[in-house]
Parts: sequence; structure tokens; C-alpha cells
Amino acid sequence: MNTISMDTADRISQLPEHIIHHILFLLSTPEVVRLSVLSKAWHQIFTSFPISEFSSSSFLVENSDRSSEFATFVYNSLLRQCRQYRSIPKFQFSVTDRYFRTSFFTFQQPLQPHLARHINLCIRLGTQMGVKELSIDFCVPDYYRLPKATLSVKELVVCRLAGCILDGTINWPSLRELSLKQVKICDQRIFDNVVFTCPFIEKFALVECDGLKYLHLSGLRKLKKVKVKRQSYPLMEKIEIDVDSLHTFSYSPFYFEKTHVDLTSCKTLEVFKFKGCTERFRKHLKNLNQIKRVTLCIFRYSSSGIQKIVSKVSDPVLHITHLKLKTYIIEKKGHSLVDDLFCICRPDSLLLVSGRGTNDEFMKILCKKLVRRVKHKHYCGGKHLNGWQHDLKGVQIELCGRNGYRKVVTSDAFLDSLQTLEPKETIRFEFEWCFNSLP
Repeated sequence: MNTISMDTADRISQLPEHIIHHILFLLSTPEVVRLSVLSKAWHQIFTSFPISEFSSSSFLVENSDRSSEFATFVYNSLLRQCRQYRSIPKFQFSVTDRYFRTSFFTFQQPLQPHLARHINLCIRLGTQMGVKELSIDFCVPDYYRLPKATLSVKELVVCRLAGCILDGTINWPSLRELSLKQVKICDQRIFDNVVFTCPFIEKFALVECDGLKYLHLSGLRKLKKVKVKRQSYPLMEKIEIDVDSLHTFSYSPFYFEKTHVDLTSCKTLEVFKFKGCTERFRKHLKNLNQIKRVTLCIFRYSSSGIQKIVSKVSDPVLHITHLKLKTYIIEKKGHSLVDDLFCICRPDSLLLVSGRGTNDEFMKILCKKLVRRVKHKHYCGGKHLNGWQHDLKGVQIELCGRNGYRKVVTSDAFLDSLQTLEPKETIRFEFEWCFNSLP
């Protein structure tokens, strides 16, 4: 924070309290604390300001452990607010250590007893004040076991947990959004009973969590978005979602996993996001018949995998409206990927971002094929064109720069300008197909 002179600080302190509180919300907790010692007026403002975000990183000093000082500060701040306010609508608590737990670091090392007691007091105090938005993040070598009282907060609407142990029955009847990241789940029944404990949940994220062999979500009438990202053992055997209202499903499997994903009951599913290799993606395509928007992030490509896709689905051509692509493949695989991708789908639009992965190489190959297609069609009547090139009536390429400019170019012009593209430019290919020739 820039240094604030005494005169400037005094002028700010004359503003209405609600405006000062809005200014303080834009500052970090240590900056707010430093302002409180400028004068008696600022100290009085500080005592009336509800601090809702606490992070131990603000107290980190090299070669110095101030974790107990941080916990004491949080407890005193919450205690003061409990005396002044009937409720604390938002409570964010983050504990960071210089040793970060990786996704494979699953053994537990208990917190120091005195620090654990302080932290437990802080979290109990923060969650008993009618909190509606709760965020608890432990980025330390050990998992933190949540107090039992945290699992039963009737007013809770948004809950984000990271680096914690989830053990026991949850009871969040007002919950709308649940995000779990690197959480150790001790009881499978937690999610088996989620329809009874969190009946109104709309968004659910399970990121790099440990302890689940399967995930089954059903009966959640308001569920719209589900995200599952796997990156650790034990392997997950099955994901089954039986929810009519589901709109978006995002899935990133662990490299060795062969998880069975069943989305056949999700009749209104429109957006599917997949991050992995084609061998994994092909297993889920039979559930994508009604999906309009697909995001693919391909790390490893196998031509044989695409051929298996075509043989697995009754209609080999997927009617996808919008396809967003991000590739990380070696150059010699690019030609096959372009042909095989359009072999299984005919998107109305294809979106890529320049400078990400091997997207530039993919676009270069695609445009060369589009230019060659026009020449073959002109001189040979299209006799030597493969299936997707023969079905293509026309294409329009639109460049969207970060500064807001838009430009429509031909395939030839795009090839000439490919070397001059700036990173993070959005390139949209708009295709027109001969649908009467599709199966």
C-alpha cells in the first residue's frame, strides 16, 4: 500500500462510515490494522469495521513462526465482531505454510496442539454467527480436521473447503454452492446422502480430493454445474449423475484412471468440458448426443482412439454447436487430429486461443487443409476430398484481439498472418455444412 500522510488519512476519516468501510474492504487485513494506529479516530473506525477475510500469509516473516500471533488476532477480531453484530455474512480463513502439500502428499502430520486449539476456536466462532459464505483453506503439509460444528451451519449458502478432512454427516440445508479442493473424504456416505443434507445445491466442484471410489449424485433438482478433477490415488471407479437439471459437466481424469462416467440421465446437459487424452474422451461420447457446447483440452492424441469413437456411437457425427479446443500434441499428430476431429463432429463454430499449447500449429494445419480444399474443388470437382471437406460449404475466420478489435479473414490471409498473432488472441472458425449429406 502506498504511504498515506496524516493529513490525507484525517481527511478520509471525515467521510461517512459506510464509505470508509467500502474503502477498507479494498485493503488487506494488515493494511487495515496499520491504519488503525494512525489516530484515535482511525482506531474507532477499525473497531467498527467487520473483518471477514483472514490469511496467515499476511503474517509470514522469513525465519519466523507467527502462526500463533495470527490465530490470536483472528480470534480477537471475531470476538469483537460477535459483540457488535448479530451475524457475520462472510468468513474466509486461510492458513499457508512455506511447505506446500502436493496432490500425492496424503499422510497426516497433526498441527501443534496449542495452534490447533486456537484455530478450532477461530473457526467455531466464525461459523456460529450465521455465516452465509464460508471459505477455509489450509495449504500446509497436513490436513486440517474440521470441527463438528462446521458441518452443521443452517444459514450456509456458499462453502469452499481446501486442505481439510471431511468426516461426519454434513447438514447444510441452505447450501447452493459447494467446492472441495484437496479434501480428504473419510466417509463415502457424505455424498450418498447429499440429496437430504444439501437439497438445493446448484454448483458442485470436487478437485483433487482423496477418499472417494465413486460419486453418485441424484435427486438434486436445482443442480446446474458439476466439476470433477482427479489427480491422486485411490482411483475413482465410477461417476454417475442422475439429475435432469444439469447444464454443465467438467471432467479431468487422473492419467491412470479408467473411470466409468454415466450422464445418460442428464437430459438437459448442454456443456461438456474434458481435459485429457482422446483414449479417455471416447468413453464418454455416447452421452453427448444432446450437448451443444464442448470444450476439449487434448494432451495426448491417438488416431486409433478416434476410430474407436466412431464405432462406439450409433450416429458417428456429433451435432455440436460450439467447440472450444486446446491442444498439447506433437506436430506429426496434428494432421490426423484435424481430420479425425471433424470426422466425429460438425461444429458450427470452433474457437481457439493463440499462443496456448500447440493451438497455433493446429490452426496452421487446419488452414492449409482449407486452402487445399478450395483448390481441389476448383480443379478436380472435389473428387479427392475426404468426408468432412466434401461436406463443408464454406468457412469464415474471425480474429478477436485483446484490445477489442475484430477482423474477418480468409484462410490464405490467416496463414500469412499466423506468425504475427499476439498471444491470447481469440480465433473463431465459423463453418457452414451440407447437412443433407450427414448421416
